[in-house]
Amino acid sequence: MDKKDENKELIEQDTLITDSPETFQVLSVAEEGRKYKTTFTKKFEHREKWTKPNPEEIKSFIPGTVEKIMVKKGDDVKEGEELMLYVAMKMHNIIRAPFNGKVEKVLVKEKERLKKGVVMLVIKEKVTADGKKREKELEKKRERDREREKRIRKEKERRVKERQAREKKAKEKERKEKAKQQKKK
Repeated sequence: MDKKDENKELIEQDTLITDSPETFQVLSVAEEGRKYKTTFTKKFEHREKWTKPNPEEIKSFIPGTVEKIMVKKGDDVKEGEELMLYVAMKMHNIIRAPFNGKVEKVLVKEKERLKKGVVMLVIKEKVTADGKKREKELEKKRERDREREKRIRKEKERRVKERQAREKKAKEKERKEKAKQQKKK
């Protein structure tokens, strides 16, 4: 895991102890960004820390009731297959498998009421030949995107250099004209 994955949280905090009776924290707005000395509210200090979502966990997206569970532990599921019927705000929502995999855990029962964000199912992704092919395609797309960004960056740099050269030329021309005018006087 590289540094960026470890440091996904936008706001970091370190405690600085000073000679004054107050304790200040350093608020870093972004990686290697500006740092501000400030005091934090209790609400901020005791907030729930952000964690990267686990794509294998199927969570309730709104408070509701599990109406019907269509899979059990150990079942193989395909992408788009119906997993359960979830009723929220008098609407029946079909929860579907986001990818091919195997049901590792079913953590809810039928007719159970849930709060928002409760883990209902855990599905372990199955890596097949298609999955490997899809992963290779995604890697190729990422590589194309990186190359495109590189070309765009080079084009911007070229334009900046051209503009700077034009400005330098214009200043040089202006300086020469002023020198001619002063010689005439």
